[in-house]
Amino acid sequence: FLESLWRDIDMNRINRCGISNFNIVIVSHGVTSRVFLMKWFRWTVEQFERLHNLTNCQVRVMQLGAGGEYSLAIHHSDEEMKGWGLSQEMITDQKMRATAKKSDWIDDCPWHLNDFFQHLRESDEADCLEEDQQDSLNLIGDRSIDCS
Repeated sequence: FLESLWRDIDMNRINRCGISNFNIVIVSHGVTSRVFLMKWFRWTVEQFERLHNLTNCQVRVMQLGAGGEYSLAIHHSDEEMKGWGLSQEMITDQKMRATAKKSDWIDDCPWHLNDFFQHLRESDEADCLEEDQQDSLNLIGDRSIDCS
């Protein structure tokens, strides 16, 4: 359920009409809400474990910020977020999400795995070709077998 809901929201499948005041209400247990927030904000397991479960009738609002990202910081204060177990780094991330465009803050968020590998330099084409040629040759005892 959470995976498909997360994808549907992220890909704008739920609000097909483009209504600006479209809302989704998720009624959930504490752990499930924490899992949803972890998935949405791409928090690490350590960050997830810091969070406290919601109490009865407690509400957490993710609101769409000016830059097009959802944030807890638009509707909630720093003190509230600290009370839920968010670290200062997580609160700073929420504040950036509230106002900045994704491209402005993604480089400062180390827990975004999808974006982590962008920063790795690609090998030179000659190096890749040489590695591919070496990989296609398997040595078995005294015999060599070309696997290409």
